[in-house]
Amino acid sequence: MTNTKNNLLQRVYETGFAVDEIVLYLDTHPSCTKGLDYYQDAVKLYAEARHAYESEVGPLTKTDSKCPDYFDWVENPWPWEGGCN
Repeated sequence: MTNTKNNLLQRVYETGFAVDEIVLYLDTHPSCTKGLDYYQDAVKLYAEARHAYESEVGPLTKTDSKCPDYFDWVENPWPWEGGCN
């Protein structure tokens, strides 16, 4: 996997982690306005990271396959198939 792909996937992991963490916080502080603002920002960054990865590499998960005529999930190495750099 190239450095670009690694960096894009790392960003997906990082932003996804941020979403998971703020959700745990909001489970116990559901009316915290700063927490809710952070959640909205984290979700936006996560969506942007996923979009950047999928634009460069291809679908991140099988449900992200968007091609109506071909199941493009099988085209590229899967996210966990990093290989050697």
